[in-house]
Amino acid sequence: MQANRDNALPPAHGRGPFGATLLGLVAAACAQGALAQDFIYVVRPGDNPWNITERYLKSIDYWPRIQDYNRILEPTAIQPGTLLRIPVGWMRARQDTARVIDVHGSVEHRRGSTVEPVVAGMELTAGATIHSGDDGSLTIEFADGSRSRVGNNAELRVGQVQRLNASGAQQVGIELKRGQIESVVTPARKAGGRYTIETPAAVAAVRGTDFRVRTDGTAMLAETLEGEIALRNRRGETRLRAGTGTQATPSTAPAPAQRLLSAPALDALPERIERVPFSIDIADVPGATGYRTQIAPSAAFTVVASDRVSAAPAVRGEAHLPDGEYMMRVRAIDARGLEGIDAERSIIIDARPEPPFPSQPAPDGFATEERIGFTWGGIADALQYHFELAGDPGFEHLLQREDLVEPHFVLAHALEAGDYFWRVAVTTASEGRGPFSDPQRFRRPQPGPTPEAPEIDGEHLQLRWRASDGAERYEVQVSSDASFSAPEYTLETERAELVMPRPPGGTWHVRIRSQEAAAPMGPWGTPQQLEVPHNHWRALLILLPLLLAL
Repeated sequence: MQANRDNALPPAHGRGPFGATLLGLVAAACAQGALAQDFIYVVRPGDNPWNITERYLKSIDYWPRIQDYNRILEPTAIQPGTLLRIPVGWMRARQDTARVIDVHGSVEHRRGSTVEPVVAGMELTAGATIHSGDDGSLTIEFADGSRSRVGNNAELRVGQVQRLNASGAQQVGIELKRGQIESVVTPARKAGGRYTIETPAAVAAVRGTDFRVRTDGTAMLAETLEGEIALRNRRGETRLRAGTGTQATPSTAPAPAQRLLSAPALDALPERIERVPFSIDIADVPGATGYRTQIAPSAAFTVVASDRVSAAPAVRGEAHLPDGEYMMRVRAIDARGLEGIDAERSIIIDARPEPPFPSQPAPDGFATEERIGFTWGGIADALQYHFELAGDPGFEHLLQREDLVEPHFVLAHALEAGDYFWRVAVTTASEGRGPFSDPQRFRRPQPGPTPEAPEIDGEHLQLRWRASDGAERYEVQVSSDASFSAPEYTLETERAELVMPRPPGGTWHVRIRSQEAAAPMGPWGTPQQLEVPHNHWRALLILLPLLLAL
């Protein structure tokens, strides 16, 4: 039998160089779908099951399988141009490697009992296991340029990285035990090329596409952004075209493809973000129950520096993000957990040095002193503080701007009644000038009313004034000293009038301030001077008994 097989083989020199043998191969997956595991071999003159096996298969013992698999009745008389199916698993391949091109945070590489941190440039071979921590992410690149970005809290095993001897086609198999992988797979242009991600729930197979796969260790979610993937388990199969996704469990077939939610609108986001962590509201996407924000330090998005999920329509970033330029991706999440189309835009984080902590006036507080003082927390290496006061929260109408060396400032003039806003920034020797603090609102209450001319009788002095809007109480001071350093009378009333004992004759000074609901006493109104006539008859009555005794 050996002699017969040898006689059937064409002379070795007649088979030509290795590259010429590829002319007889075409891509099976194109004809049979992304999950196909067969070559389609185009028979050439002189071909038969024995020499095909010798050239491409793992063992010469496979030749009967080719014959049976393709139902070849006359193995020595196969017509040129005949299409033969050859299972990929029967074919010889050489081991290849993948390479880590970027890594962020805590990521470990495990092989057997050896555990080491993953670093950029590290090569991965079949059997390698990767674990990423809470802040970990990495991108793995394969020889054909395909890339897979692994998210945080993921565990995966590189099951297969090889090239078929017959065509040089790349075959990649990843076992994702938990976590998320986002892959951009280069279209397979050689026969036998394939890329699969296997989870406990199903297998996703592609030959060139952009897609995402997530698993919690049991269920699986998959979304296709470009191209098409096939999702299959023992219960059935579903194909996901661009813009669709589905879910699967070990006990159920992959559900029919569902349309992904549209990308959120990010036009209203500021280009510069001056506070971390941050949460900025965006327009709601119909059907969304959550939103994911991913922030990467480069447009290539090879690693993720911040990955936050919000139930509300908002973009969020973490506190540890350093200042710099970033690329942001935001997508809506539907009730099934499927994540939608990405919206992208660049942002700049400029949050350092962090602004001082504003102290007084307190947020939404009241400032009643004549010359309002402002204080804030000091910064150890501050070179200069930058103070701004405005009548609007957008600081479009500045009332005062000062550069200061101390963490406090006192206005030189009184403010009119109304709402005001202030903020402060700092310049340090190590980080330069930072952003302003959040605007701090405070209110300057209405000054107290001015008293009208008093009414004075023999025993009383009566004061009246115009009632202040919203005032619940008034405080009145009457002092013989214009500075009111030690007023002789301090009285309170709920009405816009007051009757008090007549003070001794002479010059007196009166001032009034009012108090609104849930507010402290406001600033004093303009003091008024009044003259209390001397009561000579009272003095005479006091002296009269003395005079009569003489």
